[in-house]
Amino acid sequence: MSHPASHAADAAPPPFDCARCRRNVKGEKPDDATWCAACRQALIARSARMAWIPAVVVAALYLWLIAWSGLLESPMMAFWLVLGAVLAFVAFKVGRRVFFDVLRGRATGDRG
Repeated sequence: MSHPASHAADAAPPPFDCARCRRNVKGEKPDDATWCAACRQALIARSARMAWIPAVVVAALYLWLIAWSGLLESPMMAFWLVLGAVLAFVAFKVGRRVFFDVLRGRATGDRG
């Protein structure tokens, strides 16, 4: 005797209309904004490309700061460079999330 919950897990999600591309999508579950997987992946890729801007700016400003302050001659130079790389990585991650939200808000008209 099979359990009713196992049938619900095997069933394909119902078709939906993507809020971005307006295609009728079958066989996949929409995200929270009712976007299809292809539109969401395109948005993630675009926000990742744009996130390089704050990461490069933070890295350049940090390199200028350690060069200006004379920390390149410091015995802890490796530490300062690793710290700069971590700061640039954090700027990339935060930038990607911010750009994702901004671009999705522009596409959906959701400003809140």
